[in-house]
Amino acid sequence: MLKRRAVAVTGVLLFFAIFGMTSGAYAAGKMAYVDLSQTFDKYEKTKVYDEALAVTQSSKEKELEQMANEIKAIEDKMSLLSEKEKATKQKESDEKNKKLKQMSQQIALDLRKDRDEKLKEILQDIEKVIQSYAQKNGYDFIFNDRVLLYGTASADVTQDIIELLNGSYKPPKK
Repeated sequence: MLKRRAVAVTGVLLFFAIFGMTSGAYAAGKMAYVDLSQTFDKYEKTKVYDEALAVTQSSKEKELEQMANEIKAIEDKMSLLSEKEKATKQKESDEKNKKLKQMSQQIALDLRKDRDEKLKEILQDIEKVIQSYAQKNGYDFIFNDRVLLYGTASADVTQDIIELLNGSYKPPKK
């Protein structure tokens, strides 16, 4: 009889232990997820920065193209020149080619640096809005959809975040 009672008590304790563990798992808190790619792409600031970078890139490409055309013009005229003049023009062409290559590399570096700075700024904006949204709406966790294996549509707060970002964004005055 004592053995039965011990088994019954152990069974009840085991039940409560298992129930306690599973209820703890459900007490993890309110969770949601955000599609960061979609948020990034639909954020107005991203569009404005993309346009500004495209304008800058186009302008720089025109500079490079103009310099390349100058080099081509020099090289086209070289066949009509004397040997002494050819040597002078070849030196000029080589210097311009070197300058063109350096300028091209510097432009690419500057554009990449500018893009990276703007990307960092946009991601910081997104992070701040998500944190504020989570705190205001009682979320314990908001995940990036890229690390998520499954999430119900009701847990997707992407559109809310996009609306908050765009609602608080003030485009620069032109």
